[in-house]
Amino acid sequence: MSEQSSRELADLDRWLVERNVIGLWGNRVRDREECKPYLWKWQEVQECVQAMADLVPMEMVSRRILTLINPSMGDGTISTMRVSIQCLKPGEIAEAHRHSAGAIRFILQGAEGAHCVVQGERVPVATGDLLTTPSMTWHDHYSEADQPAIWLDALDNRLVGKLGIKRFGEPFSAPQQPIERPDGFADRVLGGAKPPWVTAELPNPPFRYPWEDTLATLRYLKESEIEPDPCDGIHLAYAHPVTGGPTLTTFSCEMQLLLGRKRLVAHRHNSSTIYQVYQGHGVTVIDDQRFEWSQGDIFVVPPWSWHSHENVASEDAMLFSLSDQPTMAALGMYLEEEAGS
Repeated sequence: MSEQSSRELADLDRWLVERNVIGLWGNRVRDREECKPYLWKWQEVQECVQAMADLVPMEMVSRRILTLINPSMGDGTISTMRVSIQCLKPGEIAEAHRHSAGAIRFILQGAEGAHCVVQGERVPVATGDLLTTPSMTWHDHYSEADQPAIWLDALDNRLVGKLGIKRFGEPFSAPQQPIERPDGFADRVLGGAKPPWVTAELPNPPFRYPWEDTLATLRYLKESEIEPDPCDGIHLAYAHPVTGGPTLTTFSCEMQLLLGRKRLVAHRHNSSTIYQVYQGHGVTVIDDQRFEWSQGDIFVVPPWSWHSHENVASEDAMLFSLSDQPTMAALGMYLEEEAGS
């Protein structure tokens, strides 16, 4: 290209930009987000949570939350989701509301006497439990415990925003919704063995996945002759009891157990994953970048990044994870590749 043509093209580019139009030639596409790997050390996050609990009264905020911001994301954790840590102190109420985003709570520190109420059903806040609050379900939290309850919050609100859907939110008419259903209603009436004449009022009703059930399944698989997944070890998906599909329509929750001194096979997929180290010590290599983790740490694996997990200790390690794979699959765009395949 001649010098004259280059000047003319540069003038054209400036002229286009003034009109909020760009040409797809050369390196002229505006900057855009690119999810990159990142790890939050739990010791640092825990210090932030403690400072928040000490200094931020519930009267100032509707709920006491710290959001994990990936430096490459601007205001989120991955492109489709935002993960936060929430703290509920004894005697407090997090007021009832609902919103268009779907959400889950993975309980990091339970407290006897602390509860979530979702769609009129009370559920306990116990360590290791997974609780869902699907899109447009009323939910609030209250504590009659003698110690704080802490959990991981995850919402698909970034996906909702990218799709141009109004981020609808609505407070309940009172600080707490009435408890209208007996304890265990969703599990007994909408779960695996259920009365066929009773149907869910919502296409995606909320559920509780007790930790004791998850742990029992992990132990059973460990002691059985079932071969673990080469890339993810002893790997469980929190399936939705009504649909049989992922935990929520837009993202899935999973738990995996890595046997002691075990290195797994590398793979990659075009979905993003957020991991929380529930137990143990290990290393995850993401595109040749080494991330050492221990109990409580949280880290991100970006889409289409080669990654492999290794348990460096003799004791088992456990990783809880969230993935937007269901969204990619629903769009017919999901891809996965295993190293050496």
